[in-house]
Amino acid sequence: MTERRPGPRGPLWRLAWRLVWRLPGLLILAGAAVLASFLASHALPGDPVMLMVEGRAADPDMIRRMREDAGLDQPLAVQFLSYTLDLLRGDLGQSLRYGGVPVTTLLGNALPVTLGLMAGAAALALPLGLALGLAAADLRRAWPGTALTIGSVLALSVPPLALATWLMLAGAGTASWAVVALALPAAAMIARLTRTQVMEVLGRDFIRTAHAKGLGRVAVLLRHALQNALVPLAAAAGSVAGTLLTTTAAVETVFALPGIGRLTVQAVLARDHTVAGAAVLVFVLLQVAISLTAELLIGLADPRLRADGVHRAGAHGDGEPP
Repeated sequence: MTERRPGPRGPLWRLAWRLVWRLPGLLILAGAAVLASFLASHALPGDPVMLMVEGRAADPDMIRRMREDAGLDQPLAVQFLSYTLDLLRGDLGQSLRYGGVPVTTLLGNALPVTLGLMAGAAALALPLGLALGLAAADLRRAWPGTALTIGSVLALSVPPLALATWLMLAGAGTASWAVVALALPAAAMIARLTRTQVMEVLGRDFIRTAHAKGLGRVAVLLRHALQNALVPLAAAAGSVAGTLLTTTAAVETVFALPGIGRLTVQAVLARDHTVAGAAVLVFVLLQVAISLTAELLIGLADPRLRADGVHRAGAHGDGEPP
């Protein structure tokens, strides 16, 4: 029997096809985000021009000229076309609240804060959630496993805004505690997912075989149970990361961190239409990036996609490449 060698349709090629198959839907989502951010910025109450001249004397002719210069006298469809063309050129406009500062500058200063906060929360939530989930699955018939399960449910029921507020009232007002406030609900979500998936794997025949061969409990959990639960956990990684992204606004606002979430809240309160619309767009594009990363993790974790010559369409309609 001759050994089959990986061909041009090997695992890496199939993984690339899986990502390409998802791109049209993600591009449609990004286009919808552009339209949504534009409509949302124009749906906010208040007149952008009056915000710009607030506190200054301005006659009607000056206000009319400013409205014309900003293109606000054009029909909404024409404004959207101009807005889209500006986006393609990388021009997000100027802030009304900050006296004409480019929106790209504000977002460029705020984005590292948000990404750093999310990265720190993920670095804390991932090992903590995995450890607690494995322990809850292994001790499922003992009271510690029950206590861990109840604790994860309680942690999930506490809104991040409330947790952040409690930490602030307790005197924990540093950025490190902001990471904790963001990470604890995510860790609880990971723990519950890990417990569910690992418990399902622990009931299979190969786990009993591993025990019969003399492997210890820790080795069975890490080398067999956890590895075989990685695919559904990788599929849930996008949901966990999306949850981190959507809760950053509350945590950043409570801890006064200059991230995109707090910038968005301030822009809405100040009726800064350009910043609010651009921030919504950035949030959606980050979600698109998270979805693509989750697809990559699923492909890397799924042994059926790593194996040469093996491909399955998948539950989301992934098609077999021609």
